[in-house]
Amino acid sequence: MDIPKVSICIPAYNNAAEVKRLLESILMQTFRDLEIILTDDSTNEEIAELIKSSGWEDIRYIHNEKPLGHIFNWNKSLSEAQGEYIKIMFSDDWFTAPDSLEKMVSLLDRAPEASLAFCGTMQVMLPEDEQAVQGDSADGSGQPGKKAYARAAEDWYTDRLAEDYRNLFLGNEIGAPSATLYRACGAMFDEKSNWASDMFLYFEILSRNPRFVCTQEPLISIGIHEAQYTGMFEEKDLRKFNDTLYMYEKYQLRESQACREYMLRQILKFRQGWETAGQCGISRGEYLKQGISWFWENTVLGYWNGAMHKLGIRKIEG
Repeated sequence: MDIPKVSICIPAYNNAAEVKRLLESILMQTFRDLEIILTDDSTNEEIAELIKSSGWEDIRYIHNEKPLGHIFNWNKSLSEAQGEYIKIMFSDDWFTAPDSLEKMVSLLDRAPEASLAFCGTMQVMLPEDEQAVQGDSADGSGQPGKKAYARAAEDWYTDRLAEDYRNLFLGNEIGAPSATLYRACGAMFDEKSNWASDMFLYFEILSRNPRFVCTQEPLISIGIHEAQYTGMFEEKDLRKFNDTLYMYEKYQLRESQACREYMLRQILKFRQGWETAGQCGISRGEYLKQGISWFWENTVLGYWNGAMHKLGIRKIEG
């Protein structure tokens, strides 16, 4: 069997309407040298019935005997890929236009030294009770009546990432995995991760080859709704800190001053104390200096600005 140029990997769970929308957007693509892999973690047969009744014979459909869970099902889909390029598509996302995949493939084709391509996205707000339909819309999302806005990594971010791929640790502006296309290299999601699972995947790719290429054009539409995996984490959920610490240790980021400084800010934010800072290679002097600054900005100024706000006086900056 010929090796496909692109493997589109779709992990799904109990969302037949969203899967239908995604598959229809794939079938509209002008680029056709691809395989479609759908790993289904559903507890019902709705997606199976959709595939069976659709006549989409080119889809490699796998219904897991028992639900694997989010990240494990993502990796199951990736493990089935045979293509030269890997295109994971979460099932609540879709291709914005018929030439979206062609443009993403072209990015990598024109940059043989690059391991990763990523694009801008349309962020589309989806009501929980939506009936997924494909069509034209004024906002370019392909979804009539939906609120949407474009987002993309800005030049300052891509310049910083190109300077040192470890700067990914400072924040993810690449976006959701659906916004990426990468050369097959065995990279998978880290099954020990939680909130930052997408960043672990990007580290796996860029640690092998840190070169990338990108476009700000919103080639992918991202469905935004309350049930999304990353929406399960509150601002100060300790699992966020645990992911940050695990990433810092796994990819030996203490060698980067910028990463070390960012790690210290997270230690202070989550009140993890000097012992954790010391284990991260942070000196006591760095800890005390940043700790005083953090206390001033987040406690003293916070209370002061809160009081001034009540009095109708403009806040002061640190």
